[in-house]
Amino acid sequence: MWPKNEKQNQLLEKSQKIAKYISPTSLKHDRDGSFPHEHFQFMREVGYLAAAVPESYGGPGYGLTDILLAQFEIGTGDGSTALAVGMHHMVVGAEAIARKWPDTIRKRVFSEVVSRGALINNIASEPDLGSPQGGGRPSTTLIPKGEGEWDLEGRKTWSTLAPELTYAITFAAVEDGTGDTARVLQRMDAKGVSVEETWDSMSMRSTGSHDIIYKAVRVRDEDFLFRSKHKSSNSDPIGGSAWFPLMTSAANLGVANAARNYAINFAMNRKPTGASGPISKIPHVRDQIGRMESKLIISKRALFSFSEDWENYPESQPELLREIGTIKTKSIDSAIEITDLAMKVVGGVGLEKSRPLERYFRDVRSGLFNPPIEGRALEQLASEILD
Repeated sequence: MWPKNEKQNQLLEKSQKIAKYISPTSLKHDRDGSFPHEHFQFMREVGYLAAAVPESYGGPGYGLTDILLAQFEIGTGDGSTALAVGMHHMVVGAEAIARKWPDTIRKRVFSEVVSRGALINNIASEPDLGSPQGGGRPSTTLIPKGEGEWDLEGRKTWSTLAPELTYAITFAAVEDGTGDTARVLQRMDAKGVSVEETWDSMSMRSTGSHDIIYKAVRVRDEDFLFRSKHKSSNSDPIGGSAWFPLMTSAANLGVANAARNYAINFAMNRKPTGASGPISKIPHVRDQIGRMESKLIISKRALFSFSEDWENYPESQPELLREIGTIKTKSIDSAIEITDLAMKVVGGVGLEKSRPLERYFRDVRSGLFNPPIEGRALEQLASEILD
């Protein structure tokens, strides 16, 4: 049962406070497709944005499971906010383990996250490239402009947190004849960087996943996090591999939990004219609620227990790696099934825009398209078994 220690409990209480704060304004931001700046300012003020920064860098040093528990609570308050801040935690948490950036950059970024709540995200997708997991070479380019200097040119899509980002870790092709690709740390307030508000999705409408445009943005050698040959084998430490898919899972299960809460409250208080009691007494409704609860229990236990194993048994991570895609895809499947069941309990009024249930119904479907998608997760399992 969670939380399992006082440190987890402290973060859980903080996340519940955040969820309570952000929930009342989540509907308006969803309707407007606007970015919830005040949500992030509140998280900044209570210190949540620094959660994954190690103690050695001045942060609280929360681990993956600790933050997943918090993300579940924040997702219950607002899925878009949870999904977006999870991208930031993923970058910080994974780098805290991998230690792949230059030491000076890691120290500077982590220090800014702690001292002023700086936000960071990986920015890689493009209109033609799609996700870089497909293996394509980016159209965004780094063009040599003299000794140790480059011009960054291109357009990035699905750039979550774009309106609030301090840093964008940008995936680009190095156009110096080497065929390399690189990740560069780009400040969002630099000359030539702009955000075009293109995000108009059915789901998670408040993540600020707009396009980022780079026009002759000056980059220096010291801004390179790393560069490599295109399609070269990944030599990254695997310790950080679980952060992105599990953060996505926690946020979406949090949304499903909000749908569950709404449906139960509705069933216990909805008493149609002429009925002898609330609809919670109807056998069919009780059956749907039982199904909903059982799916949520199993999904939470799978997610949090896997995360604990991942953290507690690092020597087993090569074997556990194959399970990450399954945990993620099944978490999303369960989130969708739970919201569908909640809709059945509430009935047709659940489709009304004035109620939050239709938003929950939409939001959990976004998780289908966050990596790893089901096809790649299944292929990884099949490859382990058959090849």
